[in-house]
Amino acid sequence: MEQKKVSIVHYIVVAAFCLLFRFVPPFAGITPYGMGILGTFIGAIYGWMTIDMLWPSLMALAGAGLSVGMNQMLAASFGNMAVVALVLCMGVLGVAMQTGAFNWLVQLILNNKFMNGKAWFTLWFILVFAWFMGCHNPIIMCVIFCAFADSIFKQVGLQKNDPLIVAMYLGIAYCLMMGQILFPFISTGLTLVMAYGAMFPDNPIDMVPYLVYMVIVGIAMCTVYIALMKFVFRIDVSKIANFKTEGGAPAATREQKIGLWVFLIFIIIMLAMSLAPAPIKHFLEKFGLIGTVLIGACVVALMKKSDGTPLIDLEKAFHMCNWGQITMVGYIMVVSQYMMGADAGISAAMAKLIMPFMALPPIVFLAVALAIGVVLTNVANNMIVCILLMPFLVRFGSMIGMPPTGMVALLFFMSQFAIATPAASPVTAVAMTQEMADPGVMTKFALKIIPFLFVIGIAIGWPVAQFVF
Repeated sequence: MEQKKVSIVHYIVVAAFCLLFRFVPPFAGITPYGMGILGTFIGAIYGWMTIDMLWPSLMALAGAGLSVGMNQMLAASFGNMAVVALVLCMGVLGVAMQTGAFNWLVQLILNNKFMNGKAWFTLWFILVFAWFMGCHNPIIMCVIFCAFADSIFKQVGLQKNDPLIVAMYLGIAYCLMMGQILFPFISTGLTLVMAYGAMFPDNPIDMVPYLVYMVIVGIAMCTVYIALMKFVFRIDVSKIANFKTEGGAPAATREQKIGLWVFLIFIIIMLAMSLAPAPIKHFLEKFGLIGTVLIGACVVALMKKSDGTPLIDLEKAFHMCNWGQITMVGYIMVVSQYMMGADAGISAAMAKLIMPFMALPPIVFLAVALAIGVVLTNVANNMIVCILLMPFLVRFGSMIGMPPTGMVALLFFMSQFAIATPAASPVTAVAMTQEMADPGVMTKFALKIIPFLFVIGIAIGWPVAQFVF
């Protein structure tokens, strides 16, 4: 990848925030410890926008280590299962990429009679599929869906930072995040429901209406996102619509079939870890995602092509790892764990920001509280934002007769617009480290589309909540 020229001033600014901000006098109830974490956060965001992903992430990790302890920083970042899995899953993608399985699949999809020439339907299908798969490790799914999207972009001849590429990367991230709250009994949905249960043990979540609500608003917002791309931002999709291989999609080679089967088996195992009957689920849980990938890599390394040579170069497959992406996600995991802890004082400062708005008329408070949530979720972990706002919105719901399940479902749904910066979510971080779009360009587009998503989200989410609950 071509290196861009960067002024030394940007490096100095990042280092100053990451290493020296903790010496700034605390304010707004934030503790000296919190100031150190906040400084690394500001420095990382600035560096990601002006330098690249890798150097600012390394500096932010070093600064975070000075505040929380180096061993604690390492455990929360490179010791985090999501980060390790991100590295190892490059091997799975390597099988699909080296065998040409993704390229064949792209040609099959774009040349079949249901999608040929129907670019908008094809893009909508990808986003809806991403939404459904988001409940099964959205970080890894973002790697997979972005890699597949890359294959489409390259085959149809799109160039770096094309508006379609930028919009689809962010759309994939957004739909995956909506998918992670789809089911209240797995993934992030389960975590948030457990947090709610700890706060309000006497009012359990009503699972069926919750699921119905999430299905309705999830599919609706996938459709809204595509409609905004088409009618508001008028993104050109002609290269996808006009793409056609002479004679249609060629027959898959033996190697492509093997690569595709390896990829499909990996997806099936991930689904089975959450949805399979108890005996199968418990058996697979012994291996986990990491054990599955390790064993799978060893098996694939033994497979041969038709000419007797190895199916893939395993070493080369793991060289696909994007270390800017890995270190960025690692740093975000540190921030997610330590930034909103009581010792930092940052969550208390955010609560003070919200309290004055409780005096507003109910519907005005709802709009303001959700707007604050959307802003906060783009600079802080959306799970933390949900937990922070939950007591206020549940109290608001009791004032207007809305069941707690309805309010928390609306809150969970409206807290997924975390696509403005790499720090907004690990899923967005993965999307913003793809080779065919710069994070600065993606942030500019996100800031344009989020207001539309927010307004339409309330216009859909609130009436549906009133109807379902």
